[in-house]
Amino acid sequence: MRHYHLLITALLVTITLGQSAAAMDAGEYYYIIAERCEMRGPEDPEERDKVTPDLRLFDVVPAGISDYYVKMNTEALRDYAPEGQEYLTDLAVRQAYTAGTDANTDHTHHDFMLQREAIDLAELIRTLNVFSQRQTAQGYFYRQLLTLPHGSHTFKAVTRVRLTELGQPQRLYLADFSSQYYKLDQAGQPATEPFIEVDHRAALTRAIHEQGSPYAQFTQDGVCGEKWPRA
Repeated sequence: MRHYHLLITALLVTITLGQSAAAMDAGEYYYIIAERCEMRGPEDPEERDKVTPDLRLFDVVPAGISDYYVKMNTEALRDYAPEGQEYLTDLAVRQAYTAGTDANTDHTHHDFMLQREAIDLAELIRTLNVFSQRQTAQGYFYRQLLTLPHGSHTFKAVTRVRLTELGQPQRLYLADFSSQYYKLDQAGQPATEPFIEVDHRAALTRAIHEQGSPYAQFTQDGVCGEKWPRA
């Protein structure tokens, strides 16, 4: 009887873990013209291919029975210095994965915490210097740094990725890829609002469509990636 109960328990654990592991399709995800993963643009496949850039957004890799690992295509961050692309790639080595369901929408969020650590002001400045080289972004960084009073400052650095399932098979919505830097007080507690925020998702997708394109509106708040079919 004891062996029977052990067998049933093992079977239930296997089923539970198997369902969890199947919650997200692993593979390479490429940009598609979609509004929250609902297809938009030309219906004819050939016409759609003509206006859809060939852009790999991210890879989802299984990491254990019910765990995942995300690899962002940092080479597509063309506004970033090579050191900035490498910096974000290196952060992904020690990422932590969690998943949860939105009670209001029943959508599953897959969250990847790439960084959560304290850094000093010198490290923050070095990091910002290798991120977006666009004049508007650099101006924002500079203006924010000028607001700091003289003295030593420490920040909580948080970099994360969120992928959301919106009900379309083999499609994932890139809702967030960003870094936030929160000022720490003397007790080591972070402020409630970030001192500086860097939207890597926007930088990744900024040049997908030319200015004035009717499809540019679908990249403002997030973009959809579709799993690349392999033979």
